[in-house]
Amino acid sequence: MRHILSAAAFLFAFASSAPRASEGWAYPGGDAGGERYSSAAEITRENVGELIPVWTYRTGHMAVPEKVRKRMKFEVTPILVEDKLVLCTPFNEIIALDPESGKELWRHDPHVDMDQRPANHFNCRGVAYWRDGDAPANAKCAARVYTGTNDHRLVAVDLEDGAPCEGFGEDGVVAIDPEAKLVWPGEFQITSAPVIARGAVIVGSAISDNVSVEAPRGTVRAFDVRTGAPLWSFDPIPRDAESAAAQGWNGA
Repeated sequence: MRHILSAAAFLFAFASSAPRASEGWAYPGGDAGGERYSSAAEITRENVGELIPVWTYRTGHMAVPEKVRKRMKFEVTPILVEDKLVLCTPFNEIIALDPESGKELWRHDPHVDMDQRPANHFNCRGVAYWRDGDAPANAKCAARVYTGTNDHRLVAVDLEDGAPCEGFGEDGVVAIDPEAKLVWPGEFQITSAPVIARGAVIVGSAISDNVSVEAPRGTVRAFDVRTGAPLWSFDPIPRDAESAAAQGWNGA
């Protein structure tokens, strides 16, 4: 856990000292293709060793019971959008910070059950940002933040204040069907940041490997970015040996 806090301090210090904050960092991977490239030029090979923390933010999760701490990981890459540094915690809380001061602006808690045992630990690697070009600039949820959860939900909140987007799913939440009977709560979860493309918010799956032949599938699912209505799903492993998709799996 000490590593969690020190890593966060460095990451946030970097974000708050970036010379071209107007550029932002709208994706966990820097851009839609995940290239992780920034044109910011103030930090160089020559001066990177002189960086010092400007501020530190703590999520407060050091206070959770030890048995829960042992089942959590902190692997998030924050995004910097519209003058807010936004991240998620291992328990899928979404937090917006002032990038200059580290002050917490808002916090949304989806109340993930901490008694479960997630297949890949409690983890949230990132959030997704989307601004509705058809909505008035000051409308509720004109700009949104999405994240998946350890208990297989998709959550949408208002970037401005963290309030749930009521028109998305049920009070800002879409419950995702694992399409299989879970052996234990937490066997199926969503850990990676959603992807926004062509009016859809897309999420993957995280499951436990080599436990059961009836384990949940690693399905990729897409939902309407405004309403949360299901659009399509893709099972990467073909189930029909005669299908065209199965031909690439011969000998696998």
